[in-house]
Amino acid sequence: MSESKVQFQHPYAVLWTICFIALLSVAGVSLPYPVLAPIFAASELNAFNNWLGLDPTLLLGIALAANPAGILLGSAVLGALSDQYGRKQVLALALIVAVLGYLLSALAISHQQYLWFVLARFLTGLCEGSVSICRAVAADLHPQIDRNKAIAWMNSALYAAWLVGPLLGGMTMHLGAHVPFALAAIAVLPCLLLVQVYLPNAKPEKPKLALWQNISQHNSLRLLRQPELKWVIWAQFIYTLGLNAFYEFYPLWLVEAEQFSGYEIGLITAALCLVMTFVSAVLMAKLGSRVSPLPAAVVAALCFSGCLALLPWLDGIPAWIWLVCCGLPIPMVSAWFQVYCTATFAHFGNGRVMGLLTVLMCAGNLVIALVGAVIALAGAQYTLWLGAACAALAAWILHKQSQQPLSVEHT
Repeated sequence: MSESKVQFQHPYAVLWTICFIALLSVAGVSLPYPVLAPIFAASELNAFNNWLGLDPTLLLGIALAANPAGILLGSAVLGALSDQYGRKQVLALALIVAVLGYLLSALAISHQQYLWFVLARFLTGLCEGSVSICRAVAADLHPQIDRNKAIAWMNSALYAAWLVGPLLGGMTMHLGAHVPFALAAIAVLPCLLLVQVYLPNAKPEKPKLALWQNISQHNSLRLLRQPELKWVIWAQFIYTLGLNAFYEFYPLWLVEAEQFSGYEIGLITAALCLVMTFVSAVLMAKLGSRVSPLPAAVVAALCFSGCLALLPWLDGIPAWIWLVCCGLPIPMVSAWFQVYCTATFAHFGNGRVMGLLTVLMCAGNLVIALVGAVIALAGAQYTLWLGAACAALAAWILHKQSQQPLSVEHT
């Protein structure tokens, strides 16, 4: 079921609302990075950083992994449930639980309850899977707001979130490690209010199945069985292997090849995020609809592959500038591919489709983290080259599909 026929009384208010929600959701992923490292790296052991006598580094890894694990599961379920029960209802419930998750995280840190903290981060991650609902709403806004523009703005909020999260954590942790999580809980509250005010009370047909049956039979993972989506699945998964090879291993390459400090990596990461945010929010929002999305995604993916392949051959200032330039085609691939998918496969439900793309992104992140780390033992540049090869292969898959007879758009 799709809600794309819903008329929004205040479409731009809805768009800004879901962009803000998406920003906070992804910021919640990166929020703990500057907060937790000092806790687990501290020389003084306590009940939190030495839970059950385990190594603090291992505990840090588990704590950081709990949130993405929740997002993986939440993305597979929440978007699909919003197709069945309504965007507003499911999104509002997810935000309420997210508030509870952030508050529980703050309490767990302040009381040095490690296990409760991990569970709270997993719970919060489940709710941050609501990004798939936000993306579905962005697609639903068409034709009141051009689909390309809405998705481009949504993606720009996600890129900006990778700056907001660490900034919020780093600038407030001196008040106490629990404070950033408490502030995140407070920040979600106006989102909940905006959802109640601006999202329409669209009531889909009453689901014929019980909640658990809907979760089991209408989650995004079941789309993996759809023959017409096989090429989408492979293209998305392989491209995200390449994209995350870049995201996860360019810092290591900067250390190995350019002797960058953590502060310098932070600066270049900020520049990269700003470039991606600008391209998505300005260039793609204004110009993205002027071309056919699938062929344009092919060209952008090839550009990214070429940029990434060339990066390890450079050094000094040209390498730093080129690394930031690698961010130029990334928002283009994302926006054009999502536009194509929501226009072509809306009959599966935009919530399910966007949930599937998010799940594949998380899966690609996990796989390349493990495989890329092994390859990087020989040098981080080899992982970057692997990423370039993956992006090129994904572009080839997209190109082959673009040569097929045009599918009927389900708008």
